[in-house]
Amino acid sequence: MREEEDFIGKVEVPEDAYYGCFTVRANKNFQLSGTKVNIELIHSVALIKKCAALANMELDRLDKKVGNAIVDASQEVIDGKFDKEFILDAFQAGAGTPLHMNVNEVVANRAEELLGGQKGEYKFVHPNNHVNMSQSSNNVVPSATKIAAIRLSKELVREAELLQKAFGKKSKEYDKVMKIGRTHLQDAVPITYGQVFAAYARAMEKDIYELKRTVEGIRELGIGGTATGTGITAHPQFREIVVKHLNKESNLDLKAAKDPIEMTQNMNDFISYSGALKRFAVSLCRIANDLRLLSSGPKAGIAEVILPEVEPGSSIMPGKLNPSIPEAVNLVSYQVMANDKGVILAAQSGQLELNFATPLIAYDILQSEEMLTRCSKMFREFCIDGIKINEKQTMENFEKTFGYATAFNPYLGYSKVSKLVTEAYEKGISLKQLIIEKGILNKENVEKIIASAKGPSTIDDEIKKKI
Repeated sequence: MREEEDFIGKVEVPEDAYYGCFTVRANKNFQLSGTKVNIELIHSVALIKKCAALANMELDRLDKKVGNAIVDASQEVIDGKFDKEFILDAFQAGAGTPLHMNVNEVVANRAEELLGGQKGEYKFVHPNNHVNMSQSSNNVVPSATKIAAIRLSKELVREAELLQKAFGKKSKEYDKVMKIGRTHLQDAVPITYGQVFAAYARAMEKDIYELKRTVEGIRELGIGGTATGTGITAHPQFREIVVKHLNKESNLDLKAAKDPIEMTQNMNDFISYSGALKRFAVSLCRIANDLRLLSSGPKAGIAEVILPEVEPGSSIMPGKLNPSIPEAVNLVSYQVMANDKGVILAAQSGQLELNFATPLIAYDILQSEEMLTRCSKMFREFCIDGIKINEKQTMENFEKTFGYATAFNPYLGYSKVSKLVTEAYEKGISLKQLIIEKGILNKENVEKIIASAKGPSTIDDEIKKKI
């Protein structure tokens, strides 16, 4: 062990650790979730450390030798060389000060080594005086959360777009397969499976648009606002210069906050983006619910959709298969919806000049992004790509329902069709069979009318003349 000291007193730190006494204290205090701070957030904080050092050197505030050591140490953190040094629980107090100081200490101790010093000495590089120059947890943590979220959003959008294309492909594959529509879980007018999958693809398209639109709102950073947004201790030009370096390093089109005080207090931009994540989760959940229902059976259910076989469905029932992938999609979706509620509660908990709950916002948003990215990939690869439609069962279900009766209204009138439906139901035969048996229409014309039921159509005058 080595001994470090802060204004509270002396602390023993593991001799080989790059973190310091602040991290040791925080690690002792906060053992809550068993989940560590998201490593993408850590890497984003390190990016800010690197760019802050570059900005402070450019402004002649930071000695070049010290600044370059901080830059090099920060880059090593960004590259993942010190991931094991970030030991803190994701749930912590102090607006993220513990996770922030964890990074400050690791960067400082590594920079100290690069300049020939020993870990814990802080003779050349100090975590607060040098690594944290012109910064505060109150703007570093929200800014780093935004950077991490923007980075993760790129992969999420990519996977969402691939899922959208998979639905589009299924739409073309089953464009001509007619099925009975279902509203209120009751038989309704016909629709094709191509139209069903096309609607899923369109829902994905709209959700992706919202993901892209709302992520623009988190490109504005409060970095340089320091404790309350006033910028105390920071050079007047620091905000613009550090964002310039951040854009050069990340190519994320970040912007300095128009009002750093507002940005320190207000976390509502996160609410908008979290809402888009929730919206996407709702669509995934709804589609998964549909697939579970449409695949139900296979002998005593709807059984129109055949899902890929991915695993046995029971530990006791031989040969049973479950809709495991859609079920997993449901679970992820529920968690994302819950995370959105957490973001809302955390954002509204800000008081006066600060929001203390930024670690929860970071945890919820980054977890939602990562889970939705993996979920989209799983859904596409292990379910949607391999889905098949049981066309025989679909047609049998279609033939024995009365949902297509609506298509006959323009030819026979609502009242007459209603009576025919009632009669067919009482006799236990299909409406199609009854109409043919009664000689109202021949089989060919009945089939033409039914085929027209999948969308807008004109009345066939030739058929109407024969009635």
